[in-house]
Amino acid sequence: MSKIMVLLPNGYEEIEALTVVDFCRRAEIEVDMVSITDNLETKGDHDIIIKADKLLEDVNLGDYDGVVTPGGYPGTMMLKEDSNVLEVVKMFFDEKKLVASICASPLVLKAARVAEHIEGTIFPGLEEQMNFKKFREEAVVVYNNVITSRGPATATLFAYSIIEYIAGKEMAEKIKEDTLANYIIN
Repeated sequence: MSKIMVLLPNGYEEIEALTVVDFCRRAEIEVDMVSITDNLETKGDHDIIIKADKLLEDVNLGDYDGVVTPGGYPGTMMLKEDSNVLEVVKMFFDEKKLVASICASPLVLKAARVAEHIEGTIFPGLEEQMNFKKFREEAVVVYNNVITSRGPATATLFAYSIIEYIAGKEMAEKIKEDTLANYIIN
């Protein structure tokens, strides 16, 4: 079974983190919510308290097939300024494991020296801060082992792309059907 981690600072965008966790678990992908703080209790950008499964310092990175960074402020800043987070993102990128960042958190990819090697997207208005090999103005961009997405309203599309990457198109289509995506996606 594949296993990914969703990194949780404080001040992350809750819908971006939890949509990935929920949809991936529906797809039978094991997901750990991993706090980058010294506390399992994390607080999202909209004051929702989420208890993480583990602390980053306690995980065995070799157990994971991917890492996900949600956006939000100040969460994105906490992620991009944490040397351990940057090390994980760069290592996963180099090892061709999944690296997925949504909203403002592609700034973490820039800080980890990953963005310059990929085509990607980011929250509107932050494009000028990025150094993508090529910026693409799409809801979700899959480029080799990196998935980027624009923001809260694209969180479901982001999650489906992660599922397709890890578990295949058939599973992604099943989860789309189970979550009634056919009502909102053309």
